[in-house]
Amino acid sequence: MTTPLIIAHRTAPLDAAENSLQGIATARRLGADGVEIDLRMTIDQQPFLLHDYSLHRTTGFPLPLELTPSAIVRKLRLHGTRETVPSLSDALDALGSDMSMAVDVKTPWAVVPLVREVKRRGLESRVLVWCQSAMACRYVSQRLPTVEVAHLKTTRTPASRARFLQTARASGARAISAHWLAIDREFVQSAHAMGLRVFSWHETYPLDFDRLSSGLVIHITDWPEFAREACDAVESGQAPSPTPAL
Repeated sequence: MTTPLIIAHRTAPLDAAENSLQGIATARRLGADGVEIDLRMTIDQQPFLLHDYSLHRTTGFPLPLELTPSAIVRKLRLHGTRETVPSLSDALDALGSDMSMAVDVKTPWAVVPLVREVKRRGLESRVLVWCQSAMACRYVSQRLPTVEVAHLKTTRTPASRARFLQTARASGARAISAHWLAIDREFVQSAHAMGLRVFSWHETYPLDFDRLSSGLVIHITDWPEFAREACDAVESGQAPSPTPAL
């Protein structure tokens, strides 16, 4: 059985500001194999790290990132820190040589500067690209054929899961990122039969032996240390603790 790689969701939001450079450093300290970031574009087409449509929750600024000039975004501080909203370039600079980065593309056309930056830095082996847009998946797959591109979708019913796999394969994706409750051995085997690897974020759902041993290759989590312990337990044939000790 292959132990899943541990990817820190939104860098490490329980221990540092989400989508932050400090979060990348914290994820490394907590033993994550990589970090996940969210990527959006400013009105003048510059890529920055942000999950939400609006900048308000993380910075207090009331507008969407897509309607804000980069000159303003560069001055906005993340709540509770002295750190400003990182650009894609800032995040890749902070990554170091021992971690991978999964980029969840929120603004579909952010794939254009992302592809350019990955090529320029030669990071094809350490960057994963996740897209909800099948068109964005296809764009990255065609231009970065050695990068693992995943189609991302929240779906649970058998029929919708089957359509999800078909769409992912048609888009040129080599992986999928599926809802935690959609994960079971049959679904993962169906994905593998179509040449698709499977990732999942467990959110706050309990961890369980069946899902962690189903063939997942990447486990996305807000609790990297806890997830590592759970995966180690499953590898040794034991049931993991279902929830972190908070």
